[in-house]
Amino acid sequence: MKTKKDFKDHFSDNEIKILIDIIYGRQDFSVMEDEILSFYEDDYDVDDLDIYYDELREELISKLEFDLEYVGFIN
Repeated sequence: MKTKKDFKDHFSDNEIKILIDIIYGRQDFSVMEDEILSFYEDDYDVDDLDIYYDELREELISKLEFDLEYVGFIN
């Protein structure tokens, strides 16, 4: 679980807005894909990314939504 400080240290305010747009379906995941993967890199084996990309993408979106809600960026 990420903290508000983790988000602020890794993403700019504008990027956080884009992340929220991704959660609500107003932006495509690919817009911030590299940044999101970097943010959660400790949770995943980078060598397996190509094999499980579709599953990983859905899992990252879900995890991102949970963390953004937990820290209070979305309701």
